[in-house]
Amino acid sequence: MLALPFVVPASIAPYMAAPVWLGFIFLLDPLNARLGGESLLADFRAGRSDRPINLALSGLLCGVLWEFWNYWAGAKWHYTVPIMENLKVFEMPVPGYLGFPAFAFECFTMYVFARVVFAYATKAHGTQLGRTIAL
Repeated sequence: MLALPFVVPASIAPYMAAPVWLGFIFLLDPLNARLGGESLLADFRAGRSDRPINLALSGLLCGVLWEFWNYWAGAKWHYTVPIMENLKVFEMPVPGYLGFPAFAFECFTMYVFARVVFAYATKAHGTQLGRTIAL
């Protein structure tokens, strides 16, 4: 998914932001589950929805606050996107807010992956990696 924008025709590539945003989730989360780390996939299989819901809502809240502060900043981000560019909340086009929950999922999977790799590198695997995160 991460390489998808490079292999599709140039006319379609600008619309391939979602696969890039989701790519590391689909790459690392199954590895986290396989290596014994916390995983969104494991939560899904166990019928737990609390962690994904909390991550999605916190990502969206952080994104709204981020864009609120960006709107009033002297030096700020200006977005150019190919979809609904003129329909904005603060400086962000409305579809862009869908990226914030995905960003929270991605941060979670990357953090867990780093913890698992650190545990294996320090020979601490098989022991508790610390407290449960992102309930």
